[in-house]
Amino acid sequence: MTVEEYIETVKDLRFPKKSEMRVFGKQYLEKDVYIKIRVELVSAAQASADNFVLVMSFHFSERDFKESDFPYRRI
Repeated sequence: MTVEEYIETVKDLRFPKKSEMRVFGKQYLEKDVYIKIRVELVSAAQASADNFVLVMSFHFSERDFKESDFPYRRI
């Protein structure tokens, strides 16, 4: 994923104490897909590195993406 594929940052309403989620959009098999991630800091005892990226969800979009959905996309 790249900064050009970034769509928005959203608060996790189910877990408000967790970090915010980043939403990206990408095309797979000629369909638009949302990818939602969260970057978490964990202790070394829980992981082999200091940080990891948790993929929260990915699903096909119910509507086609528009260029205006991507605030950092180069035209």
